[in-house]
Amino acid sequence: MPTIDDILGEGGAIARAMSHWENRPQQLEMAHAVERCFDDRTPLIVEAATGTGKTLAYLVPALLSGKRVVISTGTKALQEQLFYKDLPFIAEHWHEEVDAVLLKGRRNYLCKLRFESMKMNPSFRSRDDAQLWPKILSWASHTESGDRAEIEGLPDDWPTWSDLSVGAEGCLGSDCPHYEQCHVTVARRRASTARIIVVNHHLFFADLALKDVGFGEILPAYDGVIFDEAHHLENVATSYFGIELSNFRFGELTGDVLRALDEAALNEDAVEDAVKVLDTAQKTFLSNLTIGLYDGSYGLAEHLERKGGALLGDSKDELFDALRKLEIAVKKSALIDSHPRLAERCAEIGADLRFLMKHGDAKYVFFLEVRGSGRFLQAMPIDLADLMRRKLLETHDIMVFTSATLSTGGDFGYFRQRMGVESDYRVAEIILPPVFDYSQQCLIYVPSRLPVPTHPDFMEGFCTIAQYLLEISGGRAFLLFTSYANMDAAWERLSEGLSERFDCFRQGEAPKNELLDRFRESEHPILFATASFWEGVDVMGEKLSLVVIDKLPFANPSDPLVRARLDLLDEQGGNAFREFSLPQAALTLKQGFGRLIRSRADRGVVAILDSRVANKSYGRYFLDSLPPAPVVWRAAGVRDWWGEHIEGPGRR
Repeated sequence: MPTIDDILGEGGAIARAMSHWENRPQQLEMAHAVERCFDDRTPLIVEAATGTGKTLAYLVPALLSGKRVVISTGTKALQEQLFYKDLPFIAEHWHEEVDAVLLKGRRNYLCKLRFESMKMNPSFRSRDDAQLWPKILSWASHTESGDRAEIEGLPDDWPTWSDLSVGAEGCLGSDCPHYEQCHVTVARRRASTARIIVVNHHLFFADLALKDVGFGEILPAYDGVIFDEAHHLENVATSYFGIELSNFRFGELTGDVLRALDEAALNEDAVEDAVKVLDTAQKTFLSNLTIGLYDGSYGLAEHLERKGGALLGDSKDELFDALRKLEIAVKKSALIDSHPRLAERCAEIGADLRFLMKHGDAKYVFFLEVRGSGRFLQAMPIDLADLMRRKLLETHDIMVFTSATLSTGGDFGYFRQRMGVESDYRVAEIILPPVFDYSQQCLIYVPSRLPVPTHPDFMEGFCTIAQYLLEISGGRAFLLFTSYANMDAAWERLSEGLSERFDCFRQGEAPKNELLDRFRESEHPILFATASFWEGVDVMGEKLSLVVIDKLPFANPSDPLVRARLDLLDEQGGNAFREFSLPQAALTLKQGFGRLIRSRADRGVVAILDSRVANKSYGRYFLDSLPPAPVVWRAAGVRDWWGEHIEGPGRR
């Protein structure tokens, strides 16, 4: 049996296979730490900076362990890269077959029953959707996996896909005529024998939530789990241990009822009438509940208190009545034999609605969210630590938590607190030193005299400095914002003038991948972006030489869930700002910072245009959380550094 050093060490199998292999001591250190985790059954928290090669550092010991291992990633993009790129690369040089399987949530797979129904009577959510139907037909005729990711050019938000896939609530399970050949069944059957099971955090916690109620597990028994991009765990777990009711959930229920009638060729007037009544009742209730609200989140108790209850009370009673009538109609119809879950779903939605409208459980925060055409009524756990201890830490021992951004202020205190890893919990910790030489490759610029972000003159000052920096860099920049409002304001002030010499792109003009392709193809690109561009985006080389961040990315304290978590820490005698707000913002800042230096050849400037870093006592905390790069406080220092490190002799 080979060792880790035989595979990853200098002169090892991987080094011999790659002509440009670089020996990375940090990668070997992490691999040996993961090996100890598997041998000693002691959980491991490890921060591995960009360039470490952490994927191989955990895959190799996982394969050598001989155990069945689940690898859970923060995004489907990383999940697919791991399965389609990293594992095949290892397999080429491994001493035995690499037995791995990719597993996603149900909605990623084509439902054969719904596809057959669609072929009989094609109908689409929009006219544009119909243009992709020939491609879907061709793909469906030969796909083995049924994974929608195989369909080239299919948008992530292609509306009609919801009619071609099915969630757990609508699946017929073993009663479906396609059950044995179902893509989900085949994938899970394959997972039951595989050594490496590649999932994402959403699927992992969906499985954990199902295990909690004692049925419907998604994953087979496994020995250990590796969480890559572990900084996402709290947000994902929160959603799966909460309750959500929305117009989309109602729509799925009524749509599934009508589809079941069509598939069975049943004429059930009582059921159809009950569907119409429920559809009207839910629209009336949610409209009454959210009328006058803009996109955003709102505390439920405060909103109901302001709103008053008369009109809402009537529509709420009518909604409960409509759910009960549909449940009874289904039970009395021929559907109850073939689709018993439809009646159960009516009762479950009724129970969730009752819990949400009482909004009395102190362990949860209850709030409304308006998001485009979506209306969401939600209850989310305030303190996830206890849940994580009971459902994850006390039921697993071989666990690896890794990311490039887990530590703040030089330790894992914040991550441990949020995950419920108390001081007496035995866990190994490693913060690996950076692979890149940030002292030479990168400069941090913070303007000490710029007005604070809340000042009326902030945006004017931001744009003046940003334009100055863009002239130095020749574009080739990401401008990352903490809000769409700031992004749009900067775009309005800067884009017209910049467009005379640079190619300016703005998030929302095109899909994310298309924007990145345009950016890479341009000679002097500038991207205005927010949210999803702060992480998981790679642009290597001089094409990205400047990252400008508008302000420190503190979570919005008016968000009901954030507010509840801050209040809880204060009530417990802690300091919510230092224990939650600061480290949460530091982790997000590290993600934005990480867009710049992706290889040893990259060089450039990260400008954090928030003078609080220079002038507030907590500014040093943020700088200490970033890689060790030099800092300048005046824009002239950027020009001097640029001339020496990027435009100097031998550089372009």
